[in-house]
Amino acid sequence: AVVVNRLVEVLRTPSAAVQKAVANCFPGLAPSLEAEARAELLAKLLDMTLNGTKYADRRGGGIGLAGAVKGVGFAALKANGIMDKLKEAVEDEKNPPAREGALLAFECLCERLGRLFEPYVTKILPILLICFGDVNAQVRDATDLAAKAIMANLSAQGVKLVLPALLKGLEEKKWGTKVGAVQLLAAMAYCAPKQLSTCLPTIVPRLSEVLNDTHPKVQRASTIALEQVGAVIRNPEVLQLVPSLLGAITRPNDNTKACLDTLLDTVFVNTVDAASLALIVPVLNRALRERTTELKKKAAKIVGNMSSLINDPKDMVPYVPLLLPELKKVLLDPSPEVRAIAARALGALVEGMGEASFPDLLPWLFAMLQADTSNVERAGAALGLSEVVAVLGMARLEEMLPEILAGCRAASVTSRDGHLLLLRYLATTLGADYQTHLAAILPPILDGLADENEAVRDAAMGAGRQMVETYAFTSMDMLLPAIEDGIAGQNWRIRHSSVELLGNLLFRIAGTTGNVRLDGGSDDEGASTEAQGRAIVDKLGLARRNKVLATVYMARSDIQITVRNTSVHVWKSVVSNTPKTLREILPTLIERVIDTLAADGDDHRTSA
Repeated sequence: AVVVNRLVEVLRTPSAAVQKAVANCFPGLAPSLEAEARAELLAKLLDMTLNGTKYADRRGGGIGLAGAVKGVGFAALKANGIMDKLKEAVEDEKNPPAREGALLAFECLCERLGRLFEPYVTKILPILLICFGDVNAQVRDATDLAAKAIMANLSAQGVKLVLPALLKGLEEKKWGTKVGAVQLLAAMAYCAPKQLSTCLPTIVPRLSEVLNDTHPKVQRASTIALEQVGAVIRNPEVLQLVPSLLGAITRPNDNTKACLDTLLDTVFVNTVDAASLALIVPVLNRALRERTTELKKKAAKIVGNMSSLINDPKDMVPYVPLLLPELKKVLLDPSPEVRAIAARALGALVEGMGEASFPDLLPWLFAMLQADTSNVERAGAALGLSEVVAVLGMARLEEMLPEILAGCRAASVTSRDGHLLLLRYLATTLGADYQTHLAAILPPILDGLADENEAVRDAAMGAGRQMVETYAFTSMDMLLPAIEDGIAGQNWRIRHSSVELLGNLLFRIAGTTGNVRLDGGSDDEGASTEAQGRAIVDKLGLARRNKVLATVYMARSDIQITVRNTSVHVWKSVVSNTPKTLREILPTLIERVIDTLAADGDDHRTSA
């Protein structure tokens, strides 16, 4: 007993290190004491906490009380009426030191007992809400310390219990209660990292809303609360951006553009933590909803970049419901550039977080791909789907390909249009891996060239051009026969489009654009050069080159004027000297004429 009494007196020493060292002795000593001695120890420490004349006394009493409770057992709080006495002290309006001491006790108990103290947290919260507005500065400081200690020790379940009550406090009409709720929400920034990632996505948007409160003290408290969130950011690059991010949150109309520019210009070396996301995502969410094309582009680009900077994908999960709906809207934007950036951002999110985080994304993209809306929206869906498929890999494409090819021949015009657009964009996103499927992809594209609907024909033509542009040098043996079959077809639209595609293929090989048009005049001289002619021979070989040029020359006599005109343009663009070239291809040309005269189609026999 003498030792215990001596330790209690040492707790009055105005040194935190000494007080904590003494408190560390109590868990070991308490079990050896008689029940009466334990109760007496707790009573002395509680009295020192509430009635100490100096701050050091009250602080030491609180630290010692927490240590003794841990030694005696958690049940001592209820058995000795400690919590009831602390609550009475907090409610004593005439005794500020007692109020401060009780709050210091809450802090120390929470730190010492950890999550064992969690059942009392919901009872303490209403007290803290009131004490944040206390007239005494020391009481307010003690409230702040208690709040931080409580939040730092909350479990995930504790956060779920506490958060609704605090958010409800923001809806109170009394500004004092609102201020208290804001300050407690700010204290949640001191939660453990795992709990922090859970609560911040909810806290920061609500604090942003309270910024517009009519009472200046509530506005000020919200600003300070957001600054506290910024203070716990561990990423050094984002830490420097906190003023800019807070400026964009508090005054979005004035500061959003500058903040986005700053984010884009920042070179990130370290991973982005949960607190960083809490401030960055609201800015991006606001920018994605802006009407300005520039802001939407910048925000979508940052979303895509951010996906690769997250250390733990789980940190990003709470923000998916906030960002994904806006990113979907931007994906359907009228601007092609905005759609392209949004599609890449979508692909980056899926790559960074996994397909499981977006269970409804693929069904939504396929639905939009064939929706009876505008061609622009279907193009956006096709772009987004192509980026997502590229991330998921070729195995997943092979699973989807039968459905995609069936969509290209579906009864619905919008379905045909959307799926042909998808075939086009997949060539861009998948690159060389995609060419293994050209044999299956080219037939529906050629069929689309003869579609009765102009939008579908345009989509098919765009897909064909993309195949030529991407695979002219690597998949010639697949592309050229399919195009030649199209020129030999019975439908004039397919013949016309196939001649165009053949021209694009030859232009690509020759290294020319084919944009020069020589209207009228002699056929003897074309826009091509001998070097371009040699490039075609080098790539195709002489025999194949002769066959291709014979096909083009015969198409100049097609019964449809559009086919004839396009064939003439292609001929003049790739042939520099018509008489010389005709002499070279004459045997092949005669064979083609004879074969065509024996063909079934009237159009081809007439042309021959």
